[in-house]
Amino acid sequence: QHHPFHPNHLTITLTQYFHGVSFFAEAWVSSFHSKKSFTLPLTQRMRVIAKSSTFDSKIPGNSQQVNIELLRSNEFSINSNEVIHSASPFKPQKQLDLRILLIDNHDSYTYNLYQHLSTTTTQPVTVVMNDAYSSWGDFMQHLSGNASPTNSLRDHFDCVILSPGPGQPACSDDMGIVLEAIRSNSDIPILGVCLGHQALGYVYGNDKVRNNLLPDDMSSDDIISNNDQGAEVKLAPCGPVHGLMSSVFWLEDDDGNVGNRSNHRLTCQLFEGLPQNFDVVRYHSLVVDFSENHDNLVIEPIAWCDSLKSSAKNECEPQHATICMALRHKKYPHYGVQFHPESIGTGEVGYRLIWNFCHFADRYKARRRQQLGKSIRASFHDTNRDSSNSEIEVDARQNRIQPLHRVFIHKIRSADNGGKMKTPSPEVVFGELYSSRPNSFWLDSSTGSTCFRKSDSDDQIINGDVPVEGCPISSNSRFSIMGSDDGPLSRKIEYFGREHGPERRGLSIFQAHNGRCKSEKRIDTDILSYLRENLVKGSGFVDAVYLLDFATCYDGTEDEISIRTLAEFGENAISEEIPFDYRGGYIGYLGYEVRHDTQCWILEQEGVQGCVANDRKNSGKTNPNVPTAAFIFADRSLVYDHKTGDWYAIGVADNVTPVADHHKRNSSNDTISWIHSVKNALSSMGSSKGRVAQDSAPTLTNNPQGKKKVSFIPNRSKETYQKDISRSHEEIRNGESYELCVTNQLEAEFEVSLPKSKNIHEVPLSIYRLLREKNPAPFSAYMGFYRDGRLDSSSSSSGAVSICCSSPERFLSVKKPQPGTIKCDRSRNSTAKIFIAESKPIKGTASRYTGDEPTEIAKKIDSKIAADLKESVKDKAENLMIVDLLRNDLGRICEVGSVHVPKLMHIETYATVHQMVSTVRGTLDGEKNNAIDVIEACFPGGSMTGAPKQRTMEILEEIEQGVSRGPYSGCLGYISLNGCMDMNIIIRSAILTPMHDDKNTASRWKASVGCGGAITALSVSEDEYQEMLLKSRAVCGTICEWVERVSGGDEGNGRRLDEETNEIIS
Repeated sequence: QHHPFHPNHLTITLTQYFHGVSFFAEAWVSSFHSKKSFTLPLTQRMRVIAKSSTFDSKIPGNSQQVNIELLRSNEFSINSNEVIHSASPFKPQKQLDLRILLIDNHDSYTYNLYQHLSTTTTQPVTVVMNDAYSSWGDFMQHLSGNASPTNSLRDHFDCVILSPGPGQPACSDDMGIVLEAIRSNSDIPILGVCLGHQALGYVYGNDKVRNNLLPDDMSSDDIISNNDQGAEVKLAPCGPVHGLMSSVFWLEDDDGNVGNRSNHRLTCQLFEGLPQNFDVVRYHSLVVDFSENHDNLVIEPIAWCDSLKSSAKNECEPQHATICMALRHKKYPHYGVQFHPESIGTGEVGYRLIWNFCHFADRYKARRRQQLGKSIRASFHDTNRDSSNSEIEVDARQNRIQPLHRVFIHKIRSADNGGKMKTPSPEVVFGELYSSRPNSFWLDSSTGSTCFRKSDSDDQIINGDVPVEGCPISSNSRFSIMGSDDGPLSRKIEYFGREHGPERRGLSIFQAHNGRCKSEKRIDTDILSYLRENLVKGSGFVDAVYLLDFATCYDGTEDEISIRTLAEFGENAISEEIPFDYRGGYIGYLGYEVRHDTQCWILEQEGVQGCVANDRKNSGKTNPNVPTAAFIFADRSLVYDHKTGDWYAIGVADNVTPVADHHKRNSSNDTISWIHSVKNALSSMGSSKGRVAQDSAPTLTNNPQGKKKVSFIPNRSKETYQKDISRSHEEIRNGESYELCVTNQLEAEFEVSLPKSKNIHEVPLSIYRLLREKNPAPFSAYMGFYRDGRLDSSSSSSGAVSICCSSPERFLSVKKPQPGTIKCDRSRNSTAKIFIAESKPIKGTASRYTGDEPTEIAKKIDSKIAADLKESVKDKAENLMIVDLLRNDLGRICEVGSVHVPKLMHIETYATVHQMVSTVRGTLDGEKNNAIDVIEACFPGGSMTGAPKQRTMEILEEIEQGVSRGPYSGCLGYISLNGCMDMNIIIRSAILTPMHDDKNTASRWKASVGCGGAITALSVSEDEYQEMLLKSRAVCGTICEWVERVSGGDEGNGRRLDEETNEIIS
């Protein structure tokens, strides 16, 4: 495989057979076997190592040499091994004592800069939103506290970084305090990135030097403003460039440094240590354009790149051969770069450039201190951050108090794994135990049966870790989780947010038992605040887990109970005994409109007070049956291991009564009794080999016209959708967005009659069973939230919705690291909780080939489709933008230097599509942050918004005409009692809601299928429309086929979406 951007990597091929050999590069260790290729970042250290052509390796019983074949540096090879795109491949020899102010221009890449900068300094980097203060004077007053305002920013900071962002320097609303920051601080080093670079060009573009004086001779009186022949910020002459690579060449003198006008002035060597024509990632629609005669300006360009075709149609004119990529002020320590040094695609050169600026700022501070002969005041502490940290410390202490719950787990072994019985399938168990429950969940890794299929001859697993057709990553498909709200501690939580009318807003808690609502309590709060209060602060994370075993007494009368704590096992044994992270907790979904709450959290973190993020009036385009978010506190649930066939019963009890007394009635004993009963129930199901849960199939009501057709009508027509794409292109060209994920809703209604034995919520479950068969996916799920088994029109506060999901995309997971993979910092408490946060964004989709050719020919055609997707410039640009966005989001809460990209633009193949998937990971300190913080920092998923996230979502709300996306584009999954979490992105899904019927004998349903795609400068309108239809086809076709089946039509005669009428037809 070829690397998407060819950064400086070294490919090493091992040509001799050997065992146990490891190669070390910095802190990264990788072990490899024979005939494998792997890659390491070509750091300075690796260049030294690469001078040797062989490495010696001791092999038991024989001593040989392992030959190393050095290939050309621009080649990139990946077999099955991961390539680590480190958060900090360039590591400076020391950290600086530097106080850095980072002004955030509402960008989605600012915290990538934050992570870079934080690795260079021992001081905390201060991040301030550009509109957190009404003016520069207001900000300076805040720095001074109650004292009189200071006149100098340098009393508090040593340098300033101006982040990228949407908008234009000429628009004051876009810039906030940025322009004043530039004008007021000629004596402090400033580095502008992208929009920050353009701001410098805007402020200084018309300033000229009298008589072309040299910098050392200049004074403020020598600078004049003239509108003729200056530097102008304007639209890029060759169109917007987003997520694409360009080679940068820079001005250098005979010594290889950036050319200086004075040898006596301290200047920043931005490009020191960088080669000419180094590759960078560009995200910009505007440029600083210098006139041909610019020698007498106070700023000058110092780096350029060649223009390139940047959009679907080539807009570039021949005279625009080069574009300014960097500038500097001739007297002030102010510098700008148009490209993005913090992008994962720019790589090591970006880190080195940032280090060069910070090193210059450190030397500048030292010289100024020497000249002034006085000490510099201690650095500024943001009061918002101080209060937040104090809350974190309180949370950490609360997490160490005794938790409110304890967890019991019993493992029911399959005969394939040393057990006594054949265990039933997840479909059978859910049908038997939970299908009749009005509130239930099934986190269904429906690709599990493919990933861990059995051979026909001996029922042995023939695949466990190697990718197979339809299952590219088996670890994503190993476990399924199911349950309902039938436990004594269970409760259902429904949240109606800002997209609903004021009378409906708020959070309701339903205490339920055996599927019947017992009580309802309304709270004026949002869903994430509730989860934080009840999962993190109120109860504390659960560490103690008890393993149950049952042994039949000698007389056969009852089972003897054995209880052991998980702590009795070694660290490695724990992961073998309980090989998953789920320990009971909250299972449910967050709809897309929870974005209003998470965006407020982000703004408040950077000093914005009184956030009312898009507190819009109800548009009337929101389904009142669908809560903004809904969760079940699952105190009783089951986990199925697709690899071994084992079942796990997980029960949650209160942590008040002792565990040891098995004979008294208490919460623990009730939980143990339930586990015992469900063990027997599973045993009974398993004894009926091959039994499948059957439906009493609903039947269609008679249609007056005699037609039996389901029509999916798009919320916005093809014509409107393509106009929306044109609007998106205009927003991109004007610098308002880099990428917009434009979506649509396909809607249909159908009616079924219900047998007396059936409840309405069993209709969607029947549809989901067909969907998991037709379009299996690793993050599939079924969820139902209802007041009762029948429609209850008197319950205006309760929702009624089912989600039938076949998502291939993981949004976020928070897991405990595998034993031995993470070493705790010695300065950290040995009991510190360390977690790994991960996201797997998908951008890039291609339909699989389904022709009638012979198998081998069809496979070659299908492989060619996947290969074309991998090389697609447009799809790689889309994917890169979202990878950088996710790095930014995780960078808000992950440990400095820990965010990295193990897999970049990897192709995964599923039943109906090929997908381009990347993996982003970071380390989370559980004493400071938790799963709720991760959601607040990252939601909604960048793959469903575009970038920059905040501005793009505002534009999308206009484009999508205020129609709520509902659960679509949100996420669903679990937040466990032990602090772990796993959430998907809700795509490839149907949202089903019942429509009230007075007779209550028939059920009319509304189905909504969300679909869309990312729009970039390279997007072609017709292609984007077809991709939107492609993503909806599997789900819409399943619903139509299900309707046909229950109406007596031929099984398997699927339907398709007509590209002109947008109806599902035969």
